[in-house]
Amino acid sequence: MKTLLFSSLLIMILFTTNIVWADLPSPTSLKAEIPQTTYSYKASNGTTVVLGEVQNDNDIPIYKVTVYAKFMNSDGTNIIESKTGTTLLQVIPPHGTAPFMISSTKSDPSIATVQVNMGPFDSSSIKQQVLDISPGLLQVSDKLILSGNVHNNGAQKSLNTKVYLVLYDAFQRVVRIGVSNPIDVDPGKDSQFSVTSDLDPRATSYLLVAESDVYQSKSTPKNNFQTLPVIVSNTMITDPNGTSYSTIPVNASVKITSNLNHILNSTQPFIYYVQVKQFSGQVEFIGKYEGIFLGPEDQNVSIDWKPHTAGSYFVETYVWNYDAVPLSSAVPSINVVLVK
Repeated sequence: MKTLLFSSLLIMILFTTNIVWADLPSPTSLKAEIPQTTYSYKASNGTTVVLGEVQNDNDIPIYKVTVYAKFMNSDGTNIIESKTGTTLLQVIPPHGTAPFMISSTKSDPSIATVQVNMGPFDSSSIKQQVLDISPGLLQVSDKLILSGNVHNNGAQKSLNTKVYLVLYDAFQRVVRIGVSNPIDVDPGKDSQFSVTSDLDPRATSYLLVAESDVYQSKSTPKNNFQTLPVIVSNTMITDPNGTSYSTIPVNASVKITSNLNHILNSTQPFIYYVQVKQFSGQVEFIGKYEGIFLGPEDQNVSIDWKPHTAGSYFVETYVWNYDAVPLSSAVPSINVVLVK
């Protein structure tokens, strides 16, 4: 049930299973709300991040939207830190939404619940929605990366244009947000953008929206995406002791090691393949490692190889399931030069 500005805000935080009652804001002639359950998580630096959306229930735009967040212990009896934030979009269009993201300053492990409530906001003049976003393919590696073009249909130069990538889970909660570097777009012209976001295994759909000092875009429709569950990174070619080779002697022992990150909360058997090819394309070696993921986890896996012929080679890595279905995206080849 949505909770309007004139009623109690019921906000459930999925950082734990705690249910938190937000404070009742002061009365106002304008209405805004946080229509979905907010979401929080621990960042890699130990801080706690809370995300959500504010919906404008008016026939006019609003701006200077204030969102209050209290970071508390597990039973909500101790406020460890309070933070004030705002929506990422400066202006929320009539009956539109805008995401917010507030992070604690402290990396306090005792932060276990987050309480969020609306603050004051003002009416605003409208920002023309004359920016068009043409996205490319969503790339999955250790991050989500989306590039594309922003076209300016307005009469003025679109200064400080930012593109926001908003990820949603199956319950339409905001679970991650990526923000591009600001770009300028001349009238009638295109400019390229690239936006990066952290991965979240709960994410099932995303939308894009752009805003500059003077213009906005309409939000793109939410697109569903399938994220392959394994990310391959940090592939290294070393001797058996882990020391990197500058050149590899013929008949020397070589260890090819990769980090595999499984992002889904499920059990997954896998096969890690290494294929070594000559630069002519002829396959020199194929090795495999069989393992199993027991949930979201990292594994370092390795395969031994002994080159018998001098020459130039490149290495390819793959992760498949036992039905030969890829579990990871394509990984760039690693060039290896053999001497001796």
